[in-house]
Amino acid sequence: MSFLPEDDQEFLAESGIMHEELTERTPEGSERRGVLFPGFAFVGNLRGATGGTFERCDLLVLLPNGYATTKLDSFYTVPRLKRADGTDPQSTGSDTPLFQKTWQFWSRHLDDKDWRVGIDGLRTFL
Repeated sequence: MSFLPEDDQEFLAESGIMHEELTERTPEGSERRGVLFPGFAFVGNLRGATGGTFERCDLLVLLPNGYATTKLDSFYTVPRLKRADGTDPQSTGSDTPLFQKTWQFWSRHLDDKDWRVGIDGLRTFL
């Protein structure tokens, strides 16, 4: 059974976006939920940390408690991506272990006023 709101389920189905809903227990014992988008296509001139240009990556969005009345915040990618000049993209951070993988953290914070309850969701976040 899906833990995504109906609007998100409909958007993903209508758009044909491949995804997988993930859950795991944190070391503290709480449940963590996320949506994995394998082979997510993006526009940009990004390279893998070990070389080679990429146009796709695995993308992970964590769902906070209270989502969709609580805003989405940040995302994670595999593989680790760099700019064409070899530097880290702005606001990327440390490696983060989630769901049996090590992910590159991308800090992309929305202001509370930028999250419109009942309108925003995965459709607007992606």
